[in-house]
Amino acid sequence: MTIDNWHYPRTQLAKQVFNMFETGLSSALVFFAPRRMGKTEFLRKDIQPLAEKQGWKTFYFSFLDAEVTAYHDFAQALNNFTEGKGLTAKARGMLKQVSKVSGKAAGLQADVALQPSKTPSPKIKNIIAQQAETGNLLLLMDEVQVLAQNKTNDQLIAEFRTALDMHKDSVKVIFTGSSREGLRHMFSQASAPFFHFGQNLPFPELGKEFTDHLANTFKEVTNRPLDTTTLWDAFQEMEKIPQLARSLVERLALNPNLDIQKAKNQLLEDVFNDRAFAETWASCSALEKLLLHDIAHNSNAFFSEDTRNRLAKELGLPEVSVSTVQSALRTLQRKMLIGRLPDVREHFIDDPSFKNWLMHGH
Repeated sequence: MTIDNWHYPRTQLAKQVFNMFETGLSSALVFFAPRRMGKTEFLRKDIQPLAEKQGWKTFYFSFLDAEVTAYHDFAQALNNFTEGKGLTAKARGMLKQVSKVSGKAAGLQADVALQPSKTPSPKIKNIIAQQAETGNLLLLMDEVQVLAQNKTNDQLIAEFRTALDMHKDSVKVIFTGSSREGLRHMFSQASAPFFHFGQNLPFPELGKEFTDHLANTFKEVTNRPLDTTTLWDAFQEMEKIPQLARSLVERLALNPNLDIQKAKNQLLEDVFNDRAFAETWASCSALEKLLLHDIAHNSNAFFSEDTRNRLAKELGLPEVSVSTVQSALRTLQRKMLIGRLPDVREHFIDDPSFKNWLMHGH
């Protein structure tokens, strides 16, 4: 893997996680954090090298955008890995009938475009059983909440859970997810397929040492200083999202006349104009949009008469019933746009960046 000088290694966290597997304290962990918080980078650049250095086989797969063909793509990538091709896979563009797998074998980096085979997919439980016989295996499963979005993934989930239960002594797994509601469906509900399967942990935020690292690397690369306090302040204003901080520093490196504040404002403007958010918004009904705005502004009095009268007036309807509001909220939950805190029964916007987008006039 190419050395990334900008990468801030979470060495201590990686050692703590891996030690839990090596000592048998745990066989599965679940990390939650919104997107752009560095989960994938942690898996690929911290956990994976550490595990391989200790003699473990590692297999990475992202379920992002693999909602429909997840079983085939996951099984095929895992089978390639088993056959010694050493491929790690990221499912993208499946609806276009093209998948892309990438990874490394014998120190070589490979990216191979595959057309989905028309032959039956190999059984996931059989592949994992075969791997379990040949040594310790660490599975790095990214954006796993996607599996909860489609009932066609029930077979994959059932086989995967069975295989992990049968081989937990030699097969360990880290799940990550960017949707609290999606992970609840996967891990926290009594009826969830992986109910109480692994420890559910929040992904730790990065502190000032991260922005100091970026500033030091910037100085090495450009021979120009960055004010560490101003950079740290900008990082906090960007919700402590590491990917945005990296993008900010890249802008500064490419444009010597740009200061941190202007670069931050440009970057946030790009986020607020994200087409994906606009498409999500366009897919919502008029009532769903009103409810999203209320939730973004921390209003949860959806069922009161005053709120329903206001909603009816804004929609140009004679009335909005309690059941209509309940139905719209359930739809937003199925779309994984909102979640609900079980103890206080309050709803929240699942993606903080989408919440910010909503609060900036959309």
